Amino acid sequence: MVAIACVLLSAVGFYVSMGLGDQWWLAWLAPVPVLWFSFGPSRLWQGFLVSFLAFALGDCSLLRAYAGSMPAPVLIMVVAGPALCFASAVMGAKSVRDIHGPVSAMFAFAAFWATVDFLAAFNRAGGAISTPAASQVGAPVLIQILSVTGFGGLTFLLGFVSAGVALGLRMRSAVPAALAAAVFIANAAFGYVRMSTPAETSLRVALIESDDAVGKVGKDDQGTALAVIDAYVAEIEKLRGAHVALIVLPENIARLGPGWRAIAEARLSAAADDVHAALVSGFNTEIDGAQRNVSLAFVPGEQHPVVYEKRRLVPVLESEHYTPGSAPKVLSRGMGLEICKDMDFPRMLREDETATRPVLLAVPAWDFDRDDWSHARVAMMRSVENAVPMARAARDGLLTLNDRYGNLVARARTVGGFTTVIGDLPLDGRGGGTIYDRIGDAFAWLCMALSAGILGARFIQHRKYS
Repeated sequence: MVAIACVLLSAVGFYVSMGLGDQWWLAWLAPVPVLWFSFGPSRLWQGFLVSFLAFALGDCSLLRAYAGSMPAPVLIMVVAGPALCFASAVMGAKSVRDIHGPVSAMFAFAAFWATVDFLAAFNRAGGAISTPAASQVGAPVLIQILSVTGFGGLTFLLGFVSAGVALGLRMRSAVPAALAAAVFIANAAFGYVRMSTPAETSLRVALIESDDAVGKVGKDDQGTALAVIDAYVAEIEKLRGAHVALIVLPENIARLGPGWRAIAEARLSAAADDVHAALVSGFNTEIDGAQRNVSLAFVPGEQHPVVYEKRRLVPVLESEHYTPGSAPKVLSRGMGLEICKDMDFPRMLREDETATRPVLLAVPAWDFDRDDWSHARVAMMRSVENAVPMARAARDGLLTLNDRYGNLVARARTVGGFTTVIGDLPLDGRGGGTIYDRIGDAFAWLCMALSAGILGARFIQHRKYS
């Protein structure tokens, strides 16, 4: 009964804080019940099973968004993969606690969880989309560590604090809990200090989206596509006199056929010239003999659009239809271009920002309706890691403007018809200059080395006494 109660308590905590959950504060406490159980007299396999079940049940929140739209094997991996990572970290920490004591177990669990989370991000299909660190985006003061360590550092903190609370309760000792509290407060203080620097200037940005004004994305239909473009142009023209410098439209509004793509581009270019603003819009079209998911960016006064080709494609849903691109793009005004799932891959984004040093990112996107905040906050992590503001316009999701610290400047839910969001996005130099940009995933590799050392020492000790 105790094991079942611990599973259910942790599962509820994971369900409402991670995945589609938005109660960020519970992510610090959700692991506590299963850690408390595992750090007790239970066997290793019992701790593994309890931890796996709790995390898997909590991660089932994602099925509300993806069931029916993704293949069953992918859904199984979405739920089972992170649960396996978490349970492996708990099992490793328990073995350390039994031999080396509570403080060593705190570091061990944090390092193990950060390590498996980091290794999972090498998955070419999903990247770091499943990281528990994303749960904290709702509390910007707590995520500034991303600018130093990347997402691995925040996962480490979640593990260290929750393990400290669990061990404090299990041992009835204030030492582990006090150490956890000190680390939590130090991280918050760092965030507060970093966010206290005001922005030097700002840029007025508009996001425009309609879930109803959508052309055919899998078929060449000139009439429908041009009608949808005309509808967007009409909304853009309403921005005359609003002093907007950038307009971002959503991903894959329609397919542009090679024979009439120039007509569509001419209408969008004229709209950008009319309101004197850069315009970034998402479509799919044929380039170099292959169908691509693209971002077409129009800058007033420039003859041809900048074409960015999406590099990270959603497995099956996109990978069967489109060919990925190969390089980042930045406009003459310093605006970097990315598309939706590109933002799930921290290493690629870090390389982009250090190479191009953009003043902001313009990101057309397409969500799965219920995963709106879940997916948007993963993209916002890249803003903090690389200190670059972001303008993101998603179909079936959220329109968001956030600064380099992850503060939301504007946020609106798409509602079917046209939704327009206008906000002044704070700018502060160029992105790509954080400590994380300079040292990369050094902290995550350090956690991996620590984890390997612990496992190696455990193996040697086991051989010695066997």
